[in-house]
Amino acid sequence: MRGCDLVKIKIGTLVAGPEIRTRGMVIQQKTGTPVQFELMADARASLLAWLGRRGGTVDDFAFPSRVDHANHISTRQYARLVDEWVSAIGLRPEEYGTHSLRRTKAQCGHVPVQFGHWGKW
Repeated sequence: MRGCDLVKIKIGTLVAGPEIRTRGMVIQQKTGTPVQFELMADARASLLAWLGRRGGTVDDFAFPSRVDHANHISTRQYARLVDEWVSAIGLRPEEYGTHSLRRTKAQCGHVPVQFGHWGKW
């Protein structure tokens, strides 16, 4: 999943009632085609904790902007956060970015929420 699609995920894409879905689907901005993604158990637990703290409705963005809570975070802000997360675990930010994480499934919500950084703007 591309970062531009990740930042636009709505809470309703992630939840089914009180639980986090095991799979979700988004329409890719670049291609206009649907893409399915999987949320592993650790990612689901982290997202459940994040959404419990974040609050909101199924129509709200899962990752709100720090400036306008009705909007989603920017792809630039997402890239900055990825740099912080990579540095926090002792890796070199210039070697890892949103594109390399896309290939490893780390974007499924586990890394950012696991480190508790969504709320640190």
